[in-house]
Amino acid sequence: MPFDRRWTRQIYCQPSALPVCRRVPAGVERAAAAKARFTRMERNMVKISSKLRIGERLGLGFGLVGLLFVGVVWHYHQTLRSVLDNYQQLHAVFEVRKSLALEIEIEMAAAREAEKNFLIEHQERFVGKVEQHLQTLRAKVAALATVDQPSRQTAEEIQALITTYQASFHAVVEAWRSMGLDQDSGIQGSFRNRIHRLHELSANYNVDRLYTSLLQIRRNEKDFALRKDPRYRERVRQLITEFRLLVETSDLQQAVKQKLLAELAVYARTFAEYSDSALKAGVVDGGKGPFRDAAQRMEAILDAYQVPNLETSILKLRRREKDFLLRGDESYPQMVVDLARSIRAQIAASMIAPADKELLNGLLRDYQRSFLVLVSRRAIIVERTREMDAAANDVVPLIQQNVDQANQMMATRTGEITASSQAGVRLSLIVMACAIALAILFAVLITARIVRPVRQMAGLLDDLAYGTPTGRVPTVPGGRDEINAMGESLNALIDHRANFLGWWKASMGEVMALRDLDSARTEAARDEASRDLHAAEIAKVQQLNAIRGRLLQHSQRIVEVSRRALAGSGRLSAEDAKIIEHSTQAMAMLFEALAMEQAPVAESDGATPEAAAQKAFAV
Repeated sequence: MPFDRRWTRQIYCQPSALPVCRRVPAGVERAAAAKARFTRMERNMVKISSKLRIGERLGLGFGLVGLLFVGVVWHYHQTLRSVLDNYQQLHAVFEVRKSLALEIEIEMAAAREAEKNFLIEHQERFVGKVEQHLQTLRAKVAALATVDQPSRQTAEEIQALITTYQASFHAVVEAWRSMGLDQDSGIQGSFRNRIHRLHELSANYNVDRLYTSLLQIRRNEKDFALRKDPRYRERVRQLITEFRLLVETSDLQQAVKQKLLAELAVYARTFAEYSDSALKAGVVDGGKGPFRDAAQRMEAILDAYQVPNLETSILKLRRREKDFLLRGDESYPQMVVDLARSIRAQIAASMIAPADKELLNGLLRDYQRSFLVLVSRRAIIVERTREMDAAANDVVPLIQQNVDQANQMMATRTGEITASSQAGVRLSLIVMACAIALAILFAVLITARIVRPVRQMAGLLDDLAYGTPTGRVPTVPGGRDEINAMGESLNALIDHRANFLGWWKASMGEVMALRDLDSARTEAARDEASRDLHAAEIAKVQQLNAIRGRLLQHSQRIVEVSRRALAGSGRLSAEDAKIIEHSTQAMAMLFEALAMEQAPVAESDGATPEAAAQKAFAV
C-alpha cells in the first residue's frame, strides 16, 4: 500500500465484512519508512558482503580496525606536532623578541657611554666607537623587524630614533670640532691665542707696583726735605734698591727698563748729593734739584706704559671664560662682554701710545668675537645634545614596550596552548573511544555476518539429519563468500533431497496405485485405484516440471557464464568455472533421475527412453 508523510488512508479488509478505513499516524509511517530503509540497507550490505571471501572479510575487518588506530595515532601525532609548533613559535618569536630587545638596549647603552666619553674627553676615538655601536644596533633592529608585524612596527620607530640620534651626534661632533677638541684647536685655540697675546702684552703695561714704589720714594724724599732726618734718607736709599729690583724683574720691554734704570741712577746720585748738602748746610731749596727732574722723567715713562688694572681685568675675563666652558651657564658670556667693555674703557683712558691702544683693542675684539662664536656653537651643542638625549630616551620605552608586549603575548599564547592541549587530549580520548567502539562494531558486524549463516546452516543440517528441513539459508547469487557457497550447496542438497523424496513418494504412490488396480475385484475398487494412479501421475508430472525448471535455471547460468567469458578476455574465472561445474553436475543428476524414471515407461509403452522423456515433457 502507498504511504503518505502526513496522514494517509489504509484499508484493512476483514473477512465477511466491508472494508474498514481508518487513519494511520505519521509517526507510525515514519517508523515504517525507517524500517524499510534499514531493511534495504541491510540487504545491500548483505549483497556487498557476499562479494567478499571470509579471508577478505577478516582482512577488511582487521584493516578497518588498523586504519582506525592509525587514525588515532595520526591524530595524536598531529596534536603533538601542533603543540610543538606552538612552542617553537613561542621560542622563535617571543623569546627572540626579548633577546633582541635586550641586545638593542645593551648596544644603545654602549653607544651612550661612548657619547658621554666624547663629550667629556673630546677625543676622536669615541666617535668611532659610537658609530660602531650604532651599526651593530641597526643590525639588531633589522633582525627584530623580521620576527613579526608588531616587532616590525617597533623596529621602524627605533630606526627613525636611531637616525635622529646619529644625525644629532654628528652635529655635536662637528660643533665640537669647530669649537676645538682641545685648547689649541678650532675656535677655542683661536681666541686662546689672542687672549694669551693680550695677557702677555698686559704685562708690559702692568707698572702699578713700580709706580707705587716710585711714589713711596718721592714721599720719603719730601719727608726728608721737611724734617732733614737721616732716617728718611736711608729709607729713600732702600726704596731705590727695591725699585731697581722691581724694574729688573718686571715684564717691561728691555729698552724701557734701560731708560728707567738710567733715570734711577741719575736720581740716586743727585739725591745723594742733595741729601749730603741738606744735612751739612741745612739748605733744601724747596726740595728741587736734578733728582726731582729724574723722578718726573721716570713718572712720565711709567705713565706712557701704564693701563691701570689691565692684567687683573684680563684674568677676570679668563675666569669668566673658564666658568662658561666648565658650566655652560648663559650668564657668563654677558659677564665676558661687560669685562671686555671695561677693559676697552681702561685702555682708552690710559696714556699709552695710540698704536699700542689699537693693538690691544684689536686683540680684545678678536677674542670677544671668537668667544661669542664659541658660545653660539655651544648653544648648538646643547640643542643637539638635547635632541640626542630625547631620541635615546625614546628608544628605551620602545624596547621596554616590545618586551612587555612579548611577555603579554607569551602569557596569552601559553594559555591558549594549554587550553588547546587540554582540548586535544580530550579530543584524543574521544577519538580513541570512538575508534574502539567502531572497532568493536566492525568486529561484531563481521563476526555476525560469518556466525549467523553458519548457525543457520548448523540448524538446517540438524533438521536434515533428524527430520525434514523446511527453511533455506539466505544466499546471494554470484557471491564469492565461502559461507555463501556453503549455503548454496546446502540449499542444493536440501532441494535434491526434497526432489528425490518427492520423486520417491510419487513413484511409491504410483506403484501402490498400480498394485491396487491389479488387485481390484470390484468396479468401485478399480475406480478408486484409477483415481490414485491418476493423482500419482499428476504428482510425477509436477516433479518433472520442477526438474525441467531446474534444468532451465542451470542452463541459463551456463549461458550467462559463457556470455561473460565471451565479453571478457575469453577466459573463465575460478568462480565461473565452479558455477559451470555445479550446474553440469546438477543437470547430470537430474537427467539421471529422468532416465531412471523413463526406463519403465519405455518398457511398458514399447518406446525408447527418449520418446518416453519427450512424452513426459509434453505432458
